[in-house]
Amino acid sequence: MSTDISPLKSEEIQLFELARLSNITIDEPSNMSDTFYVTPADEIEKLEDWKYPLAFQAAHHHENLNVPETVEVEWRLRDRMKTVSVALVMCLHIGVDPPDVVKTNPCSKLECWIDPFSMTPRRALESIAAELQRQYERWQSKARYKSSLDPTQDDIKKLCLTLRRNAREERILFHYNGHGVPRPTANGEIWVFNKNFTQYIPLSLYDLQKWMSSPSIFVFDCSHAGVVLNLFVKFAEQIDKELDDARKNLAQTPLISSTSTHPASQIIPLLPTSSPVQDILLGACGENELLPMNAELPADLFTSCLTTPIKIALRWYVLQKNISRLNPNIDQDMIDKIPGTVTDRKSMLGELNWIFTAVTDTIAWNSLPKDTFQRLFRQDLLVASLFRNFLLAERIMRSYGCHVCSRPALPPMFEHRLWNAWDMALDLCLKQLPSVLKQTDSGVREPVYEPSSFFADQLTAFSVWLGENSLLTTTLEREHLKQPEQLPIVLQVLLSQSHRQRALDLLARFLDIGTWAVHLALSVGIFPYVLRLLQATSDDLRPYLVFIWAKILAVDRACQIDIIREKGHEYFISTLTDARSSNGVRALAAFNLTCLVDNYTRGQDELLSVMPRVLDILNTPTTFLYETSALFLWCTLFLGQAWRLNCNACEKAVLIRAPDTLQTLLATHDSPEVRAACAYALGTYLSSSASGIELSERRSEQSKEVATVLVRSLNDGSPLVRQEVLVALQHFLILFAQAPTSGTNVASNPNRAGNLLNKTVFYKVTEAIQTVASSDPSHEMVQLAEAVLTHSSETLNTTFFQWCCSRFRESNTIVRDLGSGIAQQCGALYSEDELDCFARSGRYWRNHCIRANPSKLADFQHMRETMFNNRVSNAIPLVLRLHPYENYLTVANSNGNLNFYEFDGTPRSKTTLKVGAVGSIIDTLDFINAHDRTLICVGTDTGAIRIFDESTQRLISSWIALYDHQTQLHPSHHRSAAKSTVNTSISTAPVKFSVDWNQQLCRIYASSSIVDYIALWDVERERCLYTMDTGTSGGVHCLLSDSNGYCAAGMGDGTVRCFDTRSRESAVHIIPPPTPLNRHSSIVTLKFDGNDRLISISNMEQLRRWELRTGMSSELAVPQTSQHISSADVHPTGKVLALTTANALQLKTCYGDLLFDIKHSKFAQVSCLSFHQYRQLLAVGFKDGSLSMFTGKTNSSSL
Repeated sequence: MSTDISPLKSEEIQLFELARLSNITIDEPSNMSDTFYVTPADEIEKLEDWKYPLAFQAAHHHENLNVPETVEVEWRLRDRMKTVSVALVMCLHIGVDPPDVVKTNPCSKLECWIDPFSMTPRRALESIAAELQRQYERWQSKARYKSSLDPTQDDIKKLCLTLRRNAREERILFHYNGHGVPRPTANGEIWVFNKNFTQYIPLSLYDLQKWMSSPSIFVFDCSHAGVVLNLFVKFAEQIDKELDDARKNLAQTPLISSTSTHPASQIIPLLPTSSPVQDILLGACGENELLPMNAELPADLFTSCLTTPIKIALRWYVLQKNISRLNPNIDQDMIDKIPGTVTDRKSMLGELNWIFTAVTDTIAWNSLPKDTFQRLFRQDLLVASLFRNFLLAERIMRSYGCHVCSRPALPPMFEHRLWNAWDMALDLCLKQLPSVLKQTDSGVREPVYEPSSFFADQLTAFSVWLGENSLLTTTLEREHLKQPEQLPIVLQVLLSQSHRQRALDLLARFLDIGTWAVHLALSVGIFPYVLRLLQATSDDLRPYLVFIWAKILAVDRACQIDIIREKGHEYFISTLTDARSSNGVRALAAFNLTCLVDNYTRGQDELLSVMPRVLDILNTPTTFLYETSALFLWCTLFLGQAWRLNCNACEKAVLIRAPDTLQTLLATHDSPEVRAACAYALGTYLSSSASGIELSERRSEQSKEVATVLVRSLNDGSPLVRQEVLVALQHFLILFAQAPTSGTNVASNPNRAGNLLNKTVFYKVTEAIQTVASSDPSHEMVQLAEAVLTHSSETLNTTFFQWCCSRFRESNTIVRDLGSGIAQQCGALYSEDELDCFARSGRYWRNHCIRANPSKLADFQHMRETMFNNRVSNAIPLVLRLHPYENYLTVANSNGNLNFYEFDGTPRSKTTLKVGAVGSIIDTLDFINAHDRTLICVGTDTGAIRIFDESTQRLISSWIALYDHQTQLHPSHHRSAAKSTVNTSISTAPVKFSVDWNQQLCRIYASSSIVDYIALWDVERERCLYTMDTGTSGGVHCLLSDSNGYCAAGMGDGTVRCFDTRSRESAVHIIPPPTPLNRHSSIVTLKFDGNDRLISISNMEQLRRWELRTGMSSELAVPQTSQHISSADVHPTGKVLALTTANALQLKTCYGDLLFDIKHSKFAQVSCLSFHQYRQLLAVGFKDGSLSMFTGKTNSSSL
């Protein structure tokens, strides 16, 4: 029996996967199309969760800030070398054939494209040598050339010794043309002549190597060249061993050097430092192969490939009859008339040479190991040219039965697919040749010629590679990423103005992949190209160049030396000060300038004049948070690095009042990273002042002002800022305290403060650091403060600056750090990883399904069933929260721990999270980003807020939320002050810390039962925007806010305060303080009831409804009771109240009607309770450490 099953559509597969991610069970019927609704992608994009912001997603919250200071980069050539001398040895003996060679008839005869039989033998020999020298001079014009024509053994020896003496440690080229002498012998000998040309004299390769010494490169254009190369290596190893022995003998006889005419210190350098094993050899054919004798080819075919590659490539193109060509009518005469020169890229011949260079360079880069490529194609210009042309020789010589050879040996590259691109470019170019020649013959000086599309096509191929691989950002993916084949071609395109902007665009996108891409680009040779482009004047190139240099400097800071030497910093200065450029581009320029002054004195001196311009940027008023954050960050860090350990820069900074500007930014800027940068820069200013030089009175007063501002910033909402402030204050202590002995406590030695400073500031700084050590919610801050107090003589440093720089070594810097402006200019595209995006879509769809079917009042009629009732701990549960979308609840207990349980009472895999703060009590618990990846917000009675990652249980952020800027006291000090005014015989009520998290606005409202204000914190800015005076002494017992910016506070005297917080300057008090309500006790719970109304529940079971607009309130008519309510909560969608009294759990409507109650004496021990946000679930915690979960009618949306 067979059944036809039609495949699912992509939308159906997507929905099944979303259902799986949402833990929703879908019954698959026999006919899916009748019962199953497929959700289109556009509906998923409309889900409201996409509109909710995600809090605490900044890089400093989730990245490791302890990064290495530098990254080792090995791309520079350790031994850059130049071929300074060339020996041209021509053994032709024109008119006399060697005895062991039988030439064909007709036979090849051209040598260096000269017919030796068209003139006298001697003149022909001289002309051939002169032409060969001209051909080599095209590759290395400044070399010293010496020709030896039909030489004797003594001539060779004299030539080699003379060239080595002049070249010293540089490279010599030895070119040997042996077309007029016998083949090399099996003993490793090549042939020369005697003085009378009556005999062939063998020349030992061993002797040749000894005379030439190292480093050298040898070209052997003769038959059986493979024999020479094989024996050459053998002799090189022998000579290398002899040199090692000689060095050892000289090192063991130091006494002779004092009496000898030539001291040992002078003899040792005479020995070559380079090993002959490292010499380079090129051979025309294999061991048993003869050179081609085709009459249509030159006799020195191998030499022609090495020295005139385009000419021989065109001739070989014409001779290939068996390949398909676009224009088979092209002949040799037409080839010889191609207009232009090989050095003019705008001409036809020059463009062909340009394409050829790009093709051969790319083939070598893709085929050779990186160290071999660097040595042969980047170390020496002449060697690089010879090896590029050697690839053509391999292709052409092989077609005539000869296999070229080399040392080091290279893999076969004659069949690389880029040769097809070369053939295609040659075809398309020569297709236009008849038309071009016709124009030339008619007298047109500049014939119309359509440039080749080769480079444009290769850039397109590179763009395709980027589209497929630029989003692979994980380390594992980058390690297995295949390098782009076209990268060397992109560098060649940078030479062309017509393609330069597109090439820079693609190069910027490639470097944005990360450090791997930067290393690759540097190894291929990008550095000299982009360094030269800093002299360009086009404004269109600025975004690309500053970004490319930012990626390079982030990886290799040593480039600062080259940039300063070539005056490249002027390019970055003009970009930074150009108001027409986007802020993202200017931020890149500021980063580059910061790298140039980082730990580099010459860079600091060269850029000292830039400080006033940077200060003008920092003094520019800003409106939006992200508009100038990156620009301000790097301008601030530039100042910090510019005056670091530089007294002249510090003095100038005081004159232009730079510290004053940084103090203002530290107190007012919205970006935590900018504030941290200000603290860092002020710290380097103080550390530079502590370098041992006596301070001027102006700098002393300036340092005092800096310390005062830094002390106030120790209460910043960002741990990143507080850390930098603490380190900066340590520099202040070192500056104005005499150096104590090792291990001396700073706090116990205040009298050792400097004479130039009022000791009050010193005491104030020390007291502030002590406060951090005792009450900061971050364990790392506590440890750092203790280290500052106990080890004052040891300078402490952070890796904040290194971390900021390291972000440019990561992927997708364009969008993540600099915004969309630079992304549009650089053409970089970024989209979230597909798997992450799909998982997020699944979560949002799950959330939508849960919200679409909330619990109604009728669902709570019989909410008596318990899902579990277990004793889970010996500690008392203090706060309960049920996750609105996932099946678990979080419990905060009296031991200061958070425990996690499934809805059936089973502990989760990570069951315990230690909050910290010994002796503190957890009062509040909430879920941040509950619709996505959940964070947990924990508040303690000390006024501290801690944010934990639910999945990793790592502390993301922490701060003191109720720090009073007027009294300079923490809530713990408030509590102590309150207790001191009360008779000790009277018990004081425990402090109640209240926090309300608003996901839509990314705000935290915080207050306490012992303060008379509400602090409004913007978690995106990690700043307290302002405080709202509640105007009563009853204290705040609960808080509530909505997405419109309204905040309500339930007071201890039974009243409600409501504020409109939409303004960033100050809040508007909506509900004024009414007449105190005698019968209404302190508020326990507040909930919005719709239509601008609030419902409040007091601890004596009194319900009131409040009108936001009028401030009027009315008490609901409910049965009065004298029982104290221990806990209460309101279900947001079911409009149901849950109350616990001394003997019962009651569920009521929002109008006070009793739904039912469960009476039991155990309810007298209830410590906390909480409703699920959408489902009919109620969790109750008891003082004996047990938990109960109540449920009722099964909801259709239950998971």
